[in-house]
Formats: sequence, C-alpha cells, structure tokens
Amino acid sequence: MPLVLVQGLRGGVGTTSLVANLAIGLAQAGLPVTVLDMAARSTMALHFGLQPTDRLPPLDEARPNDLVVHGVTLRDAYTVADRGDLTYGLASGEISFDGDMLYLADVGSADMGLFEQLRPYAALDMLVLAPSGECLASLPEALDAAGPNTRFVLNKADDTRKLARHASVFVRELLGEKLLATIRSDEAVVESAAMIHPLVRHAPVSAALHDISALGQLVGAMVPLGHAASPVAHEPPRQASQAA
Repeated sequence: MPLVLVQGLRGGVGTTSLVANLAIGLAQAGLPVTVLDMAARSTMALHFGLQPTDRLPPLDEARPNDLVVHGVTLRDAYTVADRGDLTYGLASGEISFDGDMLYLADVGSADMGLFEQLRPYAALDMLVLAPSGECLASLPEALDAAGPNTRFVLNKADDTRKLARHASVFVRELLGEKLLATIRSDEAVVESAAMIHPLVRHAPVSAALHDISALGQLVGAMVPLGHAASPVAHEPPRQASQAA
C-alpha cells in the first residue's frame, strides 16, 4: 500500500492530531496502517495515549519490536532522516512503501526538503491549513508547487468567528476540487491530547472526529489496498465535510 504525506502549511494547524486520528479511523476500518513520525519535537504519542517520553521504533530498525496502538503501528522516521540515511534507504530499497501497509507520514511544516524528497514516493500528499492570515498568505506558493496528487485539508474551521468564516469561504472557492476535506474546530481535540487519551476514547462523537472519519473514507478510496503510487483520481473527489 502507498505512502500518504501530510504536512501543515504553517506550524500549529493541527497536522499531528489529524494524522493520528485519521490513522486510528483507517485501522478501525480494517486497513493496515503505519504512522511515520517525522517531527523533531513530536507530540504524536499524546494522541495515542502514550507518554511523550515513550520511544517509537526507528523506521530502519531491521527487526523492530512493533509498537501497535489502537491498531496503528508507530515508527520513528525522523531519526533516519536526521542522520541523512533516508536518501540511501529509499534508493537502495531498504526503505520502501510497497506491500499491503498504508503509511501516513507526519512531516513538520518547516521540513520542506524532507517533504519534497518523499513526494515522488507518495500516492497522495495532503497539505493542511487553518483559516488564518498566515495560511492564506502561504496558499499561492503552495498552489504553485502542487503536483497532481496534492490535495488540501482545511482544519479548525469555525463559522462562529468572522475571520475564520470568511477565510473558509475563500479557501473553498480558491481550491475547488483540490480541497479534499473540511475539519471543524473542536475543543475535544486539544482536551484529548492534554489528557493523553486518543480522541476516539475521549470524545467518540466529537464533530472533528466525525469529519476525520469521513476524510478517512476518501483516503481509503483514493489509495486502495494493493495499488502502487499513481495519480490520485481523474474525477473530483467528494469533500468530507463542508460544514464548519
């Protein structure tokens, strides 16, 4: 199964929580999922109910003691990238994204080099933005660099706030078919991480989790089991949620 890259246009847009909850939803749907944690100062463990000090098995470890939480295998991919060994591993085939495993990679917003290095191996790259001035200012450059497999996710959408409401309308009109999903702002996401509980356990009926589950169905349909990396879709996908 292929690689799905997820990166925020700016820091703080909620990429890590999105990846974690998306992975749990896909695993609950019966797909084999591995999360590749590629952040230097990651909070990924919190979203799986683990302590921040819990060590994830390295991606290049020959015989790792797999850490599986809520059906999701967790691997540390930052270490191999930071050592500079990722390029060799990909070129030699020692690191590959073949087989029946779906890989979700959480790439830091500042790690553009790492993102571009992995992009040729990805069946889908999702850029996450929030309805803020900083993200809106980053959109033109992101659109210029977008490839055929690039889709956008609008996170933390909130129609109760004027700026967020107008920004959401603008983003939807600008991105059109490239906007894959809208995830509603939900305090339960922050609360679950603070309590070191997965969102599905802390707030199983939360609005954000509902939207992320719908996004998971789209991702599962766009990069189905057994398909190699290829253009995402020839027809426009249906968005996971337009409500905010």
